[in-house]
Amino acid sequence: MRREAVCDIMDVTDLVVTTRNRPAYLQRTLGHIWDRTKTPYRLTVVDDGSLEVDDLLCCWRRGLIQNLVLKGMQQGAMAALNVGTWASFSDPVVFCDDDVLCPQLEPDWMARGLEEMNRHGELAMLALRHPGAKVKPYDRAGNVVYCKSLGGTFCFVRRRFLEENPLPHKHGNLAKPMEERCRMAHAGGWKIGFLSGVYCQHIGEDSVLTGEKYKGRFIEPIDPLTLEPPAKYAD
Repeated sequence: MRREAVCDIMDVTDLVVTTRNRPAYLQRTLGHIWDRTKTPYRLTVVDDGSLEVDDLLCCWRRGLIQNLVLKGMQQGAMAALNVGTWASFSDPVVFCDDDVLCPQLEPDWMARGLEEMNRHGELAMLALRHPGAKVKPYDRAGNVVYCKSLGGTFCFVRRRFLEENPLPHKHGNLAKPMEERCRMAHAGGWKIGFLSGVYCQHIGEDSVLTGEKYKGRFIEPIDPLTLEPPAKYAD
């Protein structure tokens, strides 16, 4: 029985969503995940000290959230991601903010990302790109576009990379935490990239990591099912 339980744990992919005081955004993000992710996954939501958590508790009691971590005080997005990593088992782990929507695809976005992570052992991180994300591509390998830094989310992160480069755990985070994580990947000989032609949609007004306003640059016409962006954002 114990061995079977371990196998069940390892046969699913851990999806970690971090949130704080954005219930409307979070509900849309989780709704798209529940409706559009067919690959087996275990959902962990890490709440970074929200004032109201009744809706999260309700989802957990209904089994819609498998792991729920309620932090008593705000420590920052990176600290929340650390907690989500410690609560997960899979390799890779998938990280997601509370203000993005995954597309409706067949096979789904998670299956596509896992396939490319298995195919490209040199990848430390692989993300879905969102319209308007500032990325600097420099090479292509099949369905993966290598880049200098990631601008997106639903980010697949290899566990060995996380062990070699632990995330900074402090309330203030780094000035540009994703850029710093990308820098560490390149310095360690890893590659990073995004899935070609697979987009998520950003719905928030500010960055969960930096708190900076996006100034409306993600307000673009987009297909509600596939989340395909305007042609000007084509890979």
